[in-house]
Amino acid sequence: MNTPYSKRVTEKFREAQNYLKTYGFRKSTKHLMEDIENSVEK
Repeated sequence: MNTPYSKRVTEKFREAQNYLKTYGFRKSTKHLMEDIENSVEK
């Protein structure tokens, strides 16, 4: 996916993943992208 929307979602995913890793939530990032994609589809 190379649309502006998908790039923005990917960027937000990386920001959220980095935040979670920084604060010790490493396991929480495993399915983070799936959660983001599922919330967008609804």
